Amino acid sequence: MVAKKKAVKTAEKKTDAYPFVRKAALLGIGIAAITKEKAEGLVKDLIKKGDLNQDEGKKLVTELMTKSKKSKKELETTVNKQVSVIIKKANVASKKEIKILEDKIKKLEVEIKKQAKKK
Repeated sequence: MVAKKKAVKTAEKKTDAYPFVRKAALLGIGIAAITKEKAEGLVKDLIKKGDLNQDEGKKLVTELMTKSKKSKKELETTVNKQVSVIIKKANVASKKEIKILEDKIKKLEVEIKKQAKKK
């Protein structure tokens, strides 16, 4: 009967520890850079230590991968915005502006050739 109480307490401990372990994993790992293999390895270690059970482990891997994808997208969006701001401040021509100038140059070249033939 004592053994059953220990098993119940251990199971309760795992469930109580899950939110803490989840937060620690999310903070302790570079979320944007985590791979599925890394997440699974981390969760395997936590399961071996008894900090998580199998269901919690699967749930944590799924959550880590979801957050990783979201973080990557957010990081990409932020970087793209910052690059755009820097380019605007640097007064660099956009692809569209360069294309317009190229088209104008081509038209002028055609005109110059026409004028040269008339002479």
